[in-house]
This record gives sequence, C-alpha cells and structure tokens, in this order.
Amino acid sequence: MIDPVPAGPIDVLTALGARFRLHEHPDLVVPSEVCVALGVPLERTVKTLAFVTPEDHLVLAALPGHARLRYGALARAVRIRRVDLAPAGAGRLARAGMRPGGVCPVSADRSALVVFDETVPGLGRVHCGSGRPDSSIEIDVAELMGALPTAATAPIADFPAPRRA
Repeated sequence: MIDPVPAGPIDVLTALGARFRLHEHPDLVVPSEVCVALGVPLERTVKTLAFVTPEDHLVLAALPGHARLRYGALARAVRIRRVDLAPAGAGRLARAGMRPGGVCPVSADRSALVVFDETVPGLGRVHCGSGRPDSSIEIDVAELMGALPTAATAPIADFPAPRRA
C-alpha cells in the first residue's frame, strides 16, 4: 500500500475556506528572485523558516521577507533551548506536505509550533510559500493567521537599519 501524500498548504487553506490567490513561477528558492518573478517588494512577503526539535516537532517561524530571524527569541517563544532548533530537512518537510523553497506557515502537520513575528499582523496582503518552490500564495495576513488559531506571535525578527540618503 502506498502512503498518501500529505495535504499541502494550498489544500489546508482551501479546506478552511480561506481566500487566496496562487501565483505560479519558475522553481525559485531565493526570496529576491521570487519577488522579481512576482513583481512584489520583499517587504510585502512573509518568509517561513522551518526547524525540527529533538522530539521531531516541526517549528515554523514566519517573518517579513526582509527581516532576519532572531533564533534565541524563536526558541524562547516555543519554550525550548536554542541548541535544540535544527533546520528541518526535505524529509521532515515532506511529512508536513511541503518542499524546500516553498515553506509556508500553514502545513499538514497539525502539531507544528508556528510563531509569527509581532510585525506580521500589520502587513496586509502578502505573498508567502505555497509548499512548493514553483508557486506562491497571495493572501491577506488576517486570513493566513486565521488558519492557525494556535500560532504564537512574538518579537522574533531583526530588521535592517534604514539606509541613509
């Protein structure tokens, strides 16, 4: 018997009745290249970084595309030690219905620990991963966060200093 393929973020959002638009593009994993393909600024994206704990729990950190993750802050938000966060590999992502380059805060893994940076709720309409590197989801951030009622919000992002003129 063949194991069924886990539902991806698109399937989960559709089942929840979320309103979103799917944008197909070439297989891209570099955020700036995705932005060029979609014609959107990096500041209008939500990138999701995936980690796994020693107990095999998936941890998803969602933050504005131009921000850097504060790993210690993420670890505190999910109440684990920083050293216990390891990057999630392709096999672990596959079990959550995703592939590298297309990570989304919404996944088939209902036990995933999801943390949004505290600035994400104010972003309005954004683009995020679809679970695949060849497409992105355009969605209102309220719809995105509404799909994850148990997600946490915490100050997990560090932002680049504004450029001087």
